[in-house]
Amino acid sequence: MLYLQFQPLAVCITVLRDAAVGAPVFLTKNGHGRYAILDIQDFEKTQATIRLMNELAKGRSENLSLTGLAQSYSLTNNS
Repeated sequence: MLYLQFQPLAVCITVLRDAAVGAPVFLTKNGHGRYAILDIQDFEKTQATIRLMNELAKGRSENLSLTGLAQSYSLTNNS
C-alpha cells in the first residue's frame, strides 16, 4: 500500500510503475486521503461483491416478506 502526497507528474509515474499488483496506491492531500488507485481486477471484484451482497439482501427481505405472509395466512385459515 502506497501513500503519495500531490507531487510532480514524473514522481507519480515513477511510484505507480513501482507499485505492486494487488496493492492500492493512495493519494493524499495535506495528510488526508483523496484518491485511491486500484488494479482493475480488484475494482471489478469489489463491484461484483457489492452486486452480490445487494442481491442477497433483496432475497432476504423478500423471504422475510413471504414468511410473514405465510404465517399470517396460516393464522387466519387455521380456525
